[in-house]
Amino acid sequence: MLFLSRKEVETLLDPHELLTVLEEGFKALSNGQLNVPPRNQAIAPKGILVGMPAYMPERHMSVKLVTVFHENKTVAAHQATITLFDSETGTPIAFMDGEHITAMRTAAGAILSAKYLARENSKSLAIIGAGVLGHAHLKMIGTLVGIEEIRTASKSFSQAQTLAARDSRARAMDSVQEAVSQADIVCLCTSSLEPVIQTEWLKEGVHISSVGYRPPGGEVPRDLVESSHIFVESKVAFNAPPVGCPELQRLDPESGTEVGEILLKRRPGRRSEKETTVYKSMGHAMEDLVAANLVYHKAVQQKVGREIEL
Repeated sequence: MLFLSRKEVETLLDPHELLTVLEEGFKALSNGQLNVPPRNQAIAPKGILVGMPAYMPERHMSVKLVTVFHENKTVAAHQATITLFDSETGTPIAFMDGEHITAMRTAAGAILSAKYLARENSKSLAIIGAGVLGHAHLKMIGTLVGIEEIRTASKSFSQAQTLAARDSRARAMDSVQEAVSQADIVCLCTSSLEPVIQTEWLKEGVHISSVGYRPPGGEVPRDLVESSHIFVESKVAFNAPPVGCPELQRLDPESGTEVGEILLKRRPGRRSEKETTVYKSMGHAMEDLVAANLVYHKAVQQKVGREIEL
């Protein structure tokens, strides 16, 4: 089987190509073409291990194993590996780092939502959270047309500065409120147990993406969820954790729209310039599958990685 390191995965995973395969995956998901069982988890005293298998036609099967240990100090809070299996024989064919794929596919979903749900001519974007996901969002913003200003904010101002230094359009703000108040698009990338924004801080017609997951709480305020047009990867996001999002509990799943339903033109996206749209990401095994398949095929073409015998 082919072994791919973190550095090799980073080299192979192109943001523009990732968006393309992600759009295909969202359509297949809403078409009912995937077999993705509910995620499961094993609970340890300080964190969890989550299993995420998936099958999609014309792709190799995948399973991601990801650990979430929020209190980690010297290693990442989220760590992951992805294994691919030949869908015809079940043979394991690739083993790769999953941490970079997880961050990039998560950010890609958020940026894809902005592409289709933000108001036309949106120019200002805020990134709240300056960790791994904040940096992944900044990498993906290059695929979004028309962004002229990026504002960053974090619990640590120095981390917000470090993130902003990676893009000439970006500058760090002293507070979250200052960062989001004039933003056309707000990307929440935290692991907060409590809301990091308030509804009254936001500009009319804003688009918000939220990728944070920290049961039993979350980074999006309840009043904002209840008053906004909600978009998700899959309706399973309305289920109870660990399958679904804590912020969406007790809402009618039919009140939400899958991204794939927009791409397939089955349901509307933004309905007016004034409405607030919210993309609440739970993370879906389909995203890992399409990203890992993309990386694998490019590795084979470019002869990257090394073969190992089990």
